[in-house]
Amino acid sequence: MHRRHFLATAPLAGLGMAAGSLPVLAASHGATTGQVPAVQRFSVGDIIVTCLGDGGLHIGPDALIGIDASGYDTLMAEQFHDPETFTAAVNAFAIQTGDETILIDAGAAGAMGDTLGQLGGNLEAAGIDPASVTKLIATHLHPDHVAGMLNESGPAFPQAEFMVSETERAFWSDEANFSGQPQMVLDFMKLAQNVLSAYSDNLTTFEGEASVASGVTALPLPGHTPGHTGFMVSSGDAQLLIWADIVHVTPVQFARPDVAIGFDVDPDQAVATRQQILDRVATDRLRVAGSHIGFPGVANVAREGEGYRMVAAPWDYSL
Repeated sequence: MHRRHFLATAPLAGLGMAAGSLPVLAASHGATTGQVPAVQRFSVGDIIVTCLGDGGLHIGPDALIGIDASGYDTLMAEQFHDPETFTAAVNAFAIQTGDETILIDAGAAGAMGDTLGQLGGNLEAAGIDPASVTKLIATHLHPDHVAGMLNESGPAFPQAEFMVSETERAFWSDEANFSGQPQMVLDFMKLAQNVLSAYSDNLTTFEGEASVASGVTALPLPGHTPGHTGFMVSSGDAQLLIWADIVHVTPVQFARPDVAIGFDVDPDQAVATRQQILDRVATDRLRVAGSHIGFPGVANVAREGEGYRMVAAPWDYSL
């Protein structure tokens, strides 16, 4: 585990946030005015997946490892993005399978600035009561994925079984892993520990390619964090891979899978995992859902040159 890399090369300005800005407990916010709710449903066989937006976060070249500002600007321009304002989405995904309502991640609440924290309003727009969520599953314990699991009184999803990889739980629970890290990383650690504590009475951990619900199987995707996990959703012949943080900056990391981000605990492993999974989904023509792909976050992946390109998934007219 190469903890020396963790955020060491990523000035916080490149991530659109500032040190000391992360509250340990953060309240949920409603959807912003001026835009329709960020909610979109589609089917995976008999399973219904609902994409839920939490907002977006600017990620500039200073946050990345392996590319300079000029290379970043070039790739942004090729994809018709303004490099000064490029916004990476923050998405969560609800899964309705059988009698279960499962929520994969829960957004940032107020932990990472006022451009995020919209999940609560979008859950309401989707007709999903937090008290109806039966399983709350974390892809990993970074604040843009788990801060929304808490509110001022504790668990924001009070009836949910909380599930996370044992590797991830162990990493964030061991304060020795964070010796010498900057205050923001220590805040990340504290928030992760608060989430684990809040759900401790209903906490389930898993290891490897474990079944976490009917039609939903965990897939270890380590590197970004030690226990970073994707989830394969399967029904009949239909499949979807919720791949979490395999890609943060879509115009850059599809074309250049070798580019890492300063949030990676082990950048080399994160790059290797990204290259492996991009090859797999392109070969198998497997639809993916990403935490940081522009809303609704669902796409296919095709090879292009020495890298890949993202192909937006079609609208589901059957629902």
